[in-house]
Amino acid sequence: MRILTARWVLPVARPPIRDGAVGIQAGRIVAVGRRADVIAACAGGERWDLGEAALLPGLVNSHTHLEIGANPSGDPAQSFVPWVQRVIERRKGVALEEQARTAEAGAWVLLRSGTTSVGEVSTTGQSLAPLLHVGLRGVVYREILGLDPAEAADRLAAAAAGLRAMGAAARGGRLAIGLSPHSAYAMSEELLSACGRLARETGVPPAIHAAESLAETEFLATGEGPIARSLYPAVGCAPPPARRRARSPIAYLAATGALLERPVLIHAVHVDEADCRLMAGHGVRVAHCPRSNRRLSEGTAPVPLMRAHGIPVALGTDSLASAPDLDLWGEMRAAWAAQAAGLEAAAVLEMATLGGARALGMADRVGSLEIGKQADVIAVAAERVTAADPVGGLLESVRGEDVLLVLIDGEVRHSRCEVPICA
Repeated sequence: MRILTARWVLPVARPPIRDGAVGIQAGRIVAVGRRADVIAACAGGERWDLGEAALLPGLVNSHTHLEIGANPSGDPAQSFVPWVQRVIERRKGVALEEQARTAEAGAWVLLRSGTTSVGEVSTTGQSLAPLLHVGLRGVVYREILGLDPAEAADRLAAAAAGLRAMGAAARGGRLAIGLSPHSAYAMSEELLSACGRLARETGVPPAIHAAESLAETEFLATGEGPIARSLYPAVGCAPPPARRRARSPIAYLAATGALLERPVLIHAVHVDEADCRLMAGHGVRVAHCPRSNRRLSEGTAPVPLMRAHGIPVALGTDSLASAPDLDLWGEMRAAWAAQAAGLEAAAVLEMATLGGARALGMADRVGSLEIGKQADVIAVAAERVTAADPVGGLLESVRGEDVLLVLIDGEVRHSRCEVPICA
């Protein structure tokens, strides 16, 4: 039995607790509350006093592409299609070993900045082993793309084989395997529909990039625009394959049945009231990546509108091809600033913890400090946090380097401090 004590405990599922504590036994949380109460409930437990720190659940980064961490985002801001073309060009010739190395480096950055669970989209499967090695929890989605309808069966077979191989490799670890049909514009309708069947047959969770750009909206509505004019020829696909038209990417995905398996919709920037009704009706979740959207000049996702419709919204950093770093604290500040008065600090913290756990299908195990959940707990320096607004103070002041301690299943996975052990 171990008792962590600190100036603040932020359970997420309930209000902040001043001078609080968390009791841990056999990898699970057994007590959360005021310091004296937890110490009494966990009599005989070893007490770790974190002092002027805040304890909170491990962060959940709901969307990353760790294998393309070698593509720096330091270039000037670009519009969406030129950016995609640049990412595709940079990935050519990058060895699998290099992808694995960059994925492992990214996984350590996640852990050291307080992320304990991740939703990783893997194109080649090279990020799975590094994530298992680092010990993070989450879902690794095997990505699938393919514009030629004639290749749909072969692409699907390859994806199914990839899922089996990754499932075998991940067995017994903290990672689940999912399927990521990349997006409506990067797949034939035949392959998109087949992916839905594969997800249904295998029971794996799906994730789809959706409504990320105005170019995507234009293409799915008219078959024209920069995707048809520039992106498709660049990848050797001209003219664009025939497909149905829809007023929005969300409407297209609904019409093709791609929302039936309740996917995580990545980005969902360009959605309106009608789209939100469709999304809520299908029970989807959203991975919101504000810094990536801002860098590509795509605007701001209507997070308050989605939340008003009961759509769970999580936070993700996306990759280093479009974000400055993998620090979810920076993503929280960007989300809070972008929504102005429409989003309170507590809602932003929830998106980075319990909201992320909901998106990844793990809310019964992680995302909040509650009795019975896995002991994924972090401690952060909180000298500048005030009683008037502890969550707001945390979001304003904390960076990844302020994370002092990271526990996963109650095990210390990272520490920047000497923890005083008290009698």
